[in-house]
Amino acid sequence: MNQLTWAVLFVTFMTKLWVTTQGIYVDNGNPYDNGTLEVVNLTLSQHDAPLLTKVYYPKKIDTYAVVFFAGGLLGWIPAESYSDVLKRVASHGFVVIGVDYLPYTFPTPPPEVRVRTHTQEGVQSHQSKKYLEELQWLAQHLEARIAQQLNQTGLVPDFRHLAVSCHSAGCDPIVDMAMENQTFSKAALFLEPFSYHFKTPMTYTMPAFILGTEFSTEHPACIFPREGYDHFYDMWQCPKIVMNVKGHGHCEVLDAWLYSVCAKYQFCKANPDADINKYHNFIQGISAAFLTTTLQGWDKLQYITNTTLLPVQLLEFKKDLDC
Repeated sequence: MNQLTWAVLFVTFMTKLWVTTQGIYVDNGNPYDNGTLEVVNLTLSQHDAPLLTKVYYPKKIDTYAVVFFAGGLLGWIPAESYSDVLKRVASHGFVVIGVDYLPYTFPTPPPEVRVRTHTQEGVQSHQSKKYLEELQWLAQHLEARIAQQLNQTGLVPDFRHLAVSCHSAGCDPIVDMAMENQTFSKAALFLEPFSYHFKTPMTYTMPAFILGTEFSTEHPACIFPREGYDHFYDMWQCPKIVMNVKGHGHCEVLDAWLYSVCAKYQFCKANPDADINKYHNFIQGISAAFLTTTLQGWDKLQYITNTTLLPVQLLEFKKDLDC
């Protein structure tokens, strides 16, 4: 491909990726550096919001794009288990919302919602509807809750600039939301995604970044072949980027204490010698670069596509930007 052709493709891709960002905070730093914004935590109980919610947001008064995140095990891994990564992303100028999904008695929901059929609502569709209910509530009330905590107004979470994100099987209901609602989200950030139900290809354009790890499909596996990151890449529409990280596993995106439990008891295959701070810095960098490009309108894709800039080694890297 000659330089002119590449330039045309890249401009076309960026036109699809960029959104109108007038008034939105834009982070102009290196996404792999620590963000410059102080981050504040806010907890909303399930007696207030539809779901127990953890919000990580910059303290500086401004208008920010929003990231809606669901944890693993269909959202049953609490959002605070990812607090280090979520705070890092927020420090680059995002209101990051983590939701907990525990409406049923653990470990199984009632029979009437346990299995999804053509005539009966299942766990996946029930969750996606609950998440949409949560998003609608947050769009109406979060700004006021933040103002109450800060004791001043002016900090605005702008839900017109929203990305969805998830880890592992938490991506199952997120995909369901995306398939049923074509306009609510500007981008999707999939961290080691997994889904039993993602069987129909995406029918519209939503920019996606998809991450996989080497050990996630190795014994004891937490991702099954052809239902993980590679499957998501195959089913998603262009524009999309995927990478598979060498020498890392499924639990390493979690906070250090929970990663150590996972590694010790081998719930999933893990790298017992992983430098979690370094790996979380990598997750921060790719997330901030992708989200700054898609939500804030500032091109930082070179921090992803130029793989020499990455602080990890890759087994696989693919992109489809020709759209």
